[in-house]
Amino acid sequence: MTLHCGMFDWVEASARPPAEVYEHKLELAAAAERAGFHGFFIAEHHGTPLSIDGSPTALLSAIFQRTRHLRAGALTFCLPWYHPYRFYSEVCMLDHLSYGRLELGVGRGVSPIESRIFNLNSIDESREHYRATLDTFFAACASPVMKVSGVEAELHLKPYQKPYPPLWFPSSNKESIEFTARHGYNTAFIGRHADCKPMFERYRELWEQHRNDPGRHNAHVAAPFLARTQHLVIADTEAEAQKVGLQAYATWAGHIHHLTRKLGRPDVHKTTPYDEDSAQRLIAGSPETALEKLDEMLRLTGANYLLCIFSFGDIAPDHAIRSLELFAEEVMPRLGKSSR
Repeated sequence: MTLHCGMFDWVEASARPPAEVYEHKLELAAAAERAGFHGFFIAEHHGTPLSIDGSPTALLSAIFQRTRHLRAGALTFCLPWYHPYRFYSEVCMLDHLSYGRLELGVGRGVSPIESRIFNLNSIDESREHYRATLDTFFAACASPVMKVSGVEAELHLKPYQKPYPPLWFPSSNKESIEFTARHGYNTAFIGRHADCKPMFERYRELWEQHRNDPGRHNAHVAAPFLARTQHLVIADTEAEAQKVGLQAYATWAGHIHHLTRKLGRPDVHKTTPYDEDSAQRLIAGSPETALEKLDEMLRLTGANYLLCIFSFGDIAPDHAIRSLELFAEEVMPRLGKSSR
């Protein structure tokens, strides 16, 4: 199994000015390209310190201007929050600005609290908007017009990649695996390591059964990525990595639970750095420690795509860049048969 490596970033709020946060993400993307990473992915959230990336298209456009080969995308564009025509237009523009390097993550959005900002007050309502926007996008890619808001809008732009960029649908929901696998979406799993492998095994079984079915959404992708996100802090010493990693992880955990705790609701996922039942575990240590623990994680999950999270919580930009460099120099070449 060939292993590919990419990066994921929440684009969290920080004590640093937002302009510095954005610049740091652009520097990370450029460093990822130099290191030979496959892709760089960013989140979309609203009204929470978990992310100040309220417009993934704006940040992705800047990333594409800083790089020449790195692929990039949002995990995910939360489709219920978009007007179908604008979503289609911005995806097409990004795909052309990047000369076909866009990866297209689509989803409903995991937070009903955030969806209320967009006047969506139920999961069913969000799901309906998601499906309508995605269906409209698919139809527009194959038509000279888009039927929307009671008009036929002319389309003078098509995606650079045909029929459209590779699709991603990340999820922690076991019920979504059948849909994701049947259509061949790339996916990223959020949840316990122990739950990941059976879901990926089920995915591979279903994908094999339906890989030649007509009408598959991601049929233009020959071999889908099954990704696992991993918070990583790598330093020259174990003590330094542990100190930096635990502090940053605590800040990140406060951000991811910010909205539910603000409303007095229980946490959706368990987020502790080292517990086996944590949805997002931490690996912090020397390059040798990181390699050992990453090999174990990949064995336990069956992932063929590693989404590294180097910049999270309040971690200093220099620490994040150093982790990336140590990973690229001393860890990535020894992960799997191929790291590219």
